[in-house]
Amino acid sequence: MKMNKQIVVTDWIKEKPRLGSFLKLTLSSDERRILRGKRLTDCNQEIILQLPREGKLNDGDILLTNESNFYVEIIAKKEILIEISSKSKIELIKTAYHLGNRHVDVEIEGDILLTKSDYVIKNMLKNFNVDIVNIQKKFFPETGAHSHD
Repeated sequence: MKMNKQIVVTDWIKEKPRLGSFLKLTLSSDERRILRGKRLTDCNQEIILQLPREGKLNDGDILLTNESNFYVEIIAKKEILIEISSKSKIELIKTAYHLGNRHVDVEIEGDILLTKSDYVIKNMLKNFNVDIVNIQKKFFPETGAHSHD
């Protein structure tokens, strides 16, 4: 669905409305951190994000616009990731430490670490007793210790 008027996204709403029109906005993990600026929705509708500076965009968030009964739904984009696992917990902890030391975004799922695919990181991982597999999935990295989310 496309509108000719300029659509400005102003805030989050708590619950998905039963009525109204929805634009889908698919964003990578990096793009979900940026709360201001122009974006193109999945149907090529230009919108302007003017969200409050606190917070981040999450998969499934519903955003309020300047048009009544018109909303934007956030969809987390599938990204190419490295899935890191090991039979040794200490080796996985060491790997997580070194990824953190390089300020690499990491998602932790039980005994698996996930990070964006990068040849430098893949090369570094060869120094550890870990298994790596390339996968494609939505990426939800841990927020940092100094995060204000």
